Amino acid sequence: MVADVLVGLCGAWGLAGSLTWSFARTRRAMLAVQIATAPGFLLHWALQGHWTAAGMTVLTMLLTVISAALDGPPDSRGIRLARSLYLVALLPVVLLAACSWEGWHSLFAALGTALACFGRWQTDKTRFRALILASSVPWFAHNLAVGSAPAMMSDLFLMSRGAWLALRHRAPAAGMVASAT
Repeated sequence: MVADVLVGLCGAWGLAGSLTWSFARTRRAMLAVQIATAPGFLLHWALQGHWTAAGMTVLTMLLTVISAALDGPPDSRGIRLARSLYLVALLPVVLLAACSWEGWHSLFAALGTALACFGRWQTDKTRFRALILASSVPWFAHNLAVGSAPAMMSDLFLMSRGAWLALRHRAPAAGMVASAT
């Protein structure tokens, strides 16, 4: 019973970050919220014995810290180095999924992590936000398979937020086309 409460509290901690990071105005602020709340989902997964998801969360936390180094001129040495680390990070995603394989939901956790990896590679905050939001689709498949209510709520919110932002971004362009005809 105490363990279930702890699992729920950790899931709520992770969910709180999922509900807030995409509203941050800067890429650095988005990263700060993600770093501060990722341990919630890490503990949520570890306490339930979902080692692929727990390991992917650790990898994501490390990549989030590295992502902070991507601020600066696009051709700077630091950005080139950080992007190289992101490419190298795809290998641990594959190895971690293979070593901690728990079924097909492990594949979805790996796909979500890989997509988030490409998102955190982005220096443009709009592309960064869009790819991180899109990573919630494969993560939802994982979370549905393992039955994590906080993680599914997080994914549903992030998918809805991504759809809303995409529609909002396209609405002005659609209005210009309609007024031009």
